[in-house]
Amino acid sequence: PTTPPTTPPGGTCTNPAYVAGTVYTGGTVVSHKGHNWKAQWWTQNEEPGTTGQWGVWQDLGAC
Repeated sequence: PTTPPTTPPGGTCTNPAYVAGTVYTGGTVVSHKGHNWKAQWWTQNEEPGTTGQWGVWQDLGAC
């Protein structure tokens, strides 16, 4: 028999919280409203979850 994969526990966002006014560069990951978000390029004052599918923030899923 094989061991089923384990699912990491949810409910805890370990990445730094998004802070309006902060400059974020491409590759930076933040948590905001229960999700992790990755900046695709330099950004400032663009709230994760408000920039649409092709916006600066990529939704990495719930945390």
